[in-house]
Amino acid sequence: MPRVAVVIPAKNEAQYLPALLTALLRQTKIPDEIIVADAGSTDGTREIALGFAGVKVVPGGIAAVGRNAGVKASTAEIILFLDADAIIEGHDWLEKAVTEFVARKFDLVTCDVAVKGGTVLDKLSFKFYNRYVRLWGARHPHPIGTMMMVWRKVHNEIKGFDTAVTFAEDHDYGLRVRDAGYKFGVLNSVKVGITMRRQEKIGRLRFLLVNGLAEPYIMLFGSIKRPSYGQAYDKVKRLK
Repeated sequence: MPRVAVVIPAKNEAQYLPALLTALLRQTKIPDEIIVADAGSTDGTREIALGFAGVKVVPGGIAAVGRNAGVKASTAEIILFLDADAIIEGHDWLEKAVTEFVARKFDLVTCDVAVKGGTVLDKLSFKFYNRYVRLWGARHPHPIGTMMMVWRKVHNEIKGFDTAVTFAEDHDYGLRVRDAGYKFGVLNSVKVGITMRRQEKIGRLRFLLVNGLAEPYIMLFGSIKRPSYGQAYDKVKRLK
């Protein structure tokens, strides 16, 4: 099985990071590398990460910067990007994900999202989101930063995440992978759990509105690089 590096961009993630690192280190296939790209945390995130055996910490920044830095510091053939509050369940989660990724000959994948906690509306909205991602499939890839798996060579060929993108950098990443001729897909063997902290922080209506407007904007005008749009979602970006 190919070597796997897990890259986690983080800023002030002391509340969530320990659970993710614990779950990763209890897998039937333990990651060959775990790299936390810390964006100047002040809550002990860096120290917490270094307290776990084998975890490496590198300087990070916004999500795109942190992910790129993590890949640069790694040597594995497969890169798994996880947000610090991602929830993986089952000791064989990583083994199943990598096995399917390789067997189906994907180049970039994401997986369905499972809401942990939240309201009925939260669960319905993400159930719709999962179906929407699968409906578009490889025609218009919608990887989600909470969980993305990619071959290192593909990441390097497209020159990683575009740090000039002010919003939906994961969406931009998927489109550039597609345009480079690579195969995108959604895994069936695993799901990733997410918290509703972003929605609770800025308000569910605002979260849905900004994300809803981003989709047609990207389809009509391309990746979002306008400062005004990025600033409108600045609170969410700072939480990543």
